[in-house]
Amino acid sequence: MSNKSSSLRSEASTVRSLGASGGKATHHALMLRLTAAALMPLTILFAFLVVSLVGRDYDSVMRLFGHRVGPGTIALLFVLVGVYHMKTGMETIIEDYAHGWWKIGLLVANLLFSGLIAAATALSILKLAVGG
Repeated sequence: MSNKSSSLRSEASTVRSLGASGGKATHHALMLRLTAAALMPLTILFAFLVVSLVGRDYDSVMRLFGHRVGPGTIALLFVLVGVYHMKTGMETIIEDYAHGWWKIGLLVANLLFSGLIAAATALSILKLAVGG
């Protein structure tokens, strides 16, 4: 009987230490939940921001985004948290369903695409904020 329990223990320890994710899945799940929670109020604030911009001319939008803590900060947080949420979610899907060299290529493409989107939108928002 003790032989059977020791074999169960070694199987359990093998599963714990050699799992496919190696703890990565837990981190991804936690980050997805945290970013989703952060996106709830940010989405509402961003929607109000977009509605408030309707009908404004370029100069008034520039002045509005020029405030130190205001619309630019909300827009930047919304974009960066949203892009990180998107990247983490796609990474989880890729790791679950892609195998072999496709997996590496898709992970790199996901990282590059997410970085490009984050950089382009962040630079656009910062350009509005500094008036450049």
